[in-house]
Amino acid sequence: MDTKWNSTGPDEGLEQLVAGEVREALKGVEDAPGVAKVRVSGKTCGRLRAAAGLAALVLGVSLVLGSLGQTAGRLASGVDSGSFGSGWWSTDWQETPAFRQEVAQRLRAFLAMATGSDLEWWDTASGDTYVVSSAGITWYEWGSTDTATEDIATPKEEAPDASYAEDKNLLYRVQGSGEDSYYSNAPANMILSSSWAVPEGYNFLLTFQNGTVTITKDGEPVDVYGDGFFTEDSLWDVPGYENFTAGEDAADVTVYMAVREEPVPYLQPNSGGASRPANDLYSLYQRIQGMQKFYLLRAVLCVLGIAYLVSTRLLRAERRKAEKKLAALTRRVPGEIWWLAAALAVLSMVFSTGFGGYSPFEFWYYGWVGPTVTDALRLAALLPANAPALLALVWALWLRHITRKNTEREQRRSLLRGLKNAFLARDLKLPVQKRLRRRSLVRNLALWAIMLTAVLCCVPVYEMLWNSFLTVICVFVPAFALIGGLEIFWIRRDWTLVRDIGLLADQVTAIRDGDLETPLDLPADADLHQTAEQLNDIQAGLHRALAEQTRSERMKVELISNVSHDLKTPLTSVLSYAELLRQEPLEGAAADYARIIDEKARRLAVMVQDVFEVSKAASGQLPVHLERLDFAKLLRQTLADLEGPISQSGLTFRMELPEIPVMITADGRRLYRMFQNLIDNALKYALAGSRVYLSLKTEVGRAEASLRNTSREELPTGVDLTARFVRGDASRTDGGSGLGLSIASSFTEACGGDFHVETLADLFTAVVSFPLAEES
Repeated sequence: MDTKWNSTGPDEGLEQLVAGEVREALKGVEDAPGVAKVRVSGKTCGRLRAAAGLAALVLGVSLVLGSLGQTAGRLASGVDSGSFGSGWWSTDWQETPAFRQEVAQRLRAFLAMATGSDLEWWDTASGDTYVVSSAGITWYEWGSTDTATEDIATPKEEAPDASYAEDKNLLYRVQGSGEDSYYSNAPANMILSSSWAVPEGYNFLLTFQNGTVTITKDGEPVDVYGDGFFTEDSLWDVPGYENFTAGEDAADVTVYMAVREEPVPYLQPNSGGASRPANDLYSLYQRIQGMQKFYLLRAVLCVLGIAYLVSTRLLRAERRKAEKKLAALTRRVPGEIWWLAAALAVLSMVFSTGFGGYSPFEFWYYGWVGPTVTDALRLAALLPANAPALLALVWALWLRHITRKNTEREQRRSLLRGLKNAFLARDLKLPVQKRLRRRSLVRNLALWAIMLTAVLCCVPVYEMLWNSFLTVICVFVPAFALIGGLEIFWIRRDWTLVRDIGLLADQVTAIRDGDLETPLDLPADADLHQTAEQLNDIQAGLHRALAEQTRSERMKVELISNVSHDLKTPLTSVLSYAELLRQEPLEGAAADYARIIDEKARRLAVMVQDVFEVSKAASGQLPVHLERLDFAKLLRQTLADLEGPISQSGLTFRMELPEIPVMITADGRRLYRMFQNLIDNALKYALAGSRVYLSLKTEVGRAEASLRNTSREELPTGVDLTARFVRGDASRTDGGSGLGLSIASSFTEACGGDFHVETLADLFTAVVSFPLAEES
């Protein structure tokens, strides 16, 4: 028979049936009356995610740091030092090391009562505990000691077992060798023996007989001695090992101890009224349970905190947005408030009482920790035991961090910065010299005041602490820290002043070198800010004057260039007509007039061309074609082309030109024109019959040509002969335009060289230099 339904398997058909029924049941639910519709916008959802990310961060860090800090503090305090070992986490308190230690201590106390001795053999063998008794109270201290066990005798009016007789969690019977060494708190009708069945509620029985210990728990024997040798890892610190045997005084002592399975509290009457003992088994039972609950709870909280931190990682983008919004609120809080909160948290961690009943400061002050690295780490581990102070420290620093991270420097608030700015605003109103003198006086007075205050505080602080070393630390360390902070502040101010002086000197040098556009910008609180502003005003004035002069020069050059260009066309016509007139058969005065017109027109054409080229050179529009050329060859060619005028001048030329090529990079046509003007100038104005010297030398990567001649007229002093329209003799009427040297200077600079004129009495020297061209 076919068992399939609708061509599907039994499971598939059932799933489809259930799904269909669910869809039918949910159909129309959205529109059903009484059904609330909740819509969450994307913006609200983003805010919720941001708040969740921030809350997860706070909870995660708080839980992890709080649990780890308290765990480290409790471990370092040593309150659980005797509770760790095999079985310390057992749910059965009788399986814990603390219970085994308590039972061993009780056994020793009973043996001491039975024998009346201090059981020196016990200390010699185990080296772990010793008994201290005072005023009828017996307690036990751990750690080996070189001194004998203190007197355990009790006042004669009290029985030796008076502190144990009322114990409701321990039944014991102690039988010594003497008749007066029998002690027991068991009822008269109850017999304690190794074969005795413990009463209801008691499950632990220890028997010490013939120098060995046997233990039964829940009716089952307990392995006490293991391999028979006592070591640091042995569970039971009781006699009976091969290397830890009972003394002869305890050979005849028999001890039976029965311990309740779950201790109960009780009150023990004394002379002052009812009180609960501090060192009974019920307290031990509670301490073991409290310790286990403590570490379990801290482990759970730590795991929960890690889970929160993982979720924070998943929401980190939204969390950062929440941090920015939080920073918008906390930016109004001065930064010193966060530091103050952190300092108070640290002080609370140092001086607050920890798990051992003492603060980290007391551990250090009373010398309970040594100078070793391990002790230093233990002392540091005691600090985070105060979880609220630890979290206050962490969150104060975190809030300061996110505030600085999400706030511009100008928007950050600071009390010290506000006081500093107020002081500087008042201080900056004074002249610089008075301000510096006042600052030096305040600096010295502050240092002396701090040192004097520290010295005066030594006596009262010492009377309060009674410790010289601690007094020095509490008084002089803060004093020197304050002095160091003030010195750092003043040194930074001095360095800033030195820097500003250097910047001011550099600015003066820059202005001297021609930089009139870059002002000196010093901070508003700088000592030399006003001086820098005044220097900037001088610089701006010079810049305006130079700009005005440059504009005037440019306008003059442009005017000359335009006029020269406009004169070219009519001047060409004049030259053409003058040439035609001279070709006509004129006689007498008419021929002379035509000749004079032609000469003056040609002179005017040369002047117009010179002015045009000077104007283009001054405006940077002079075209040049740079090429490698032989400087010496160019000078020889120029002299050869002017051989006719030179021979007719009556002057003697002396040349000192190298035979090897002197290669430079320049425009040959412009350079030829420049030396032609220089030689023409010498032919016109040199003393008749004198000598003209032309030389070319190379030195320090440059080629330098000089032309020297003796002037026919006296040369003026204090006049720049290379300026435009400047002549050596203002009374000359020989046709010179005063542009020859200006053209030479412009052409040389356009080609990348240097040109200057030197005069000594009537000796005129023109010097032209170019960098040597690099080898091809």
